[in-house]
Amino acid sequence: MRGPTFGLQLICYTILLLIITGCGGTSDAPQQVKVEGTVTFDGEPLSTGSIVFDPSDGKGGSSAGGIENGKFQFDSQLGKKKVLISATRETGEKDQYDEPVTESYIPKQYNSETTLIAEVKPDGENKFEFALKSK
Repeated sequence: MRGPTFGLQLICYTILLLIITGCGGTSDAPQQVKVEGTVTFDGEPLSTGSIVFDPSDGKGGSSAGGIENGKFQFDSQLGKKKVLISATRETGEKDQYDEPVTESYIPKQYNSETTLIAEVKPDGENKFEFALKSK
């Protein structure tokens, strides 16, 4: 049989847990939603790479994810985003340590000088398709 203090301890632990974890109130953190989509390069799924959603107004944080077999999925803050896509591949050469040399092959209009834009909305699906071309 448990003593009368057991119930009081249980209530105290529950209150402490709610204080530590929060109880469903509002948060100051920006809302994030799932974004997903496809990336092709010259008509073929991009085998591997990375994708970044940067706020187009420069305010807020960036979100990023990996690209595998032409598909990506990650969480992003809401709003208009500049999209940067990059990927590397082996050149067939070796460096001084006998390691494969790689090169970035995605044109700069898709990364360092991106022209890609995505609007991440609070409602509905945030699915994006990016068809990149080498020229």
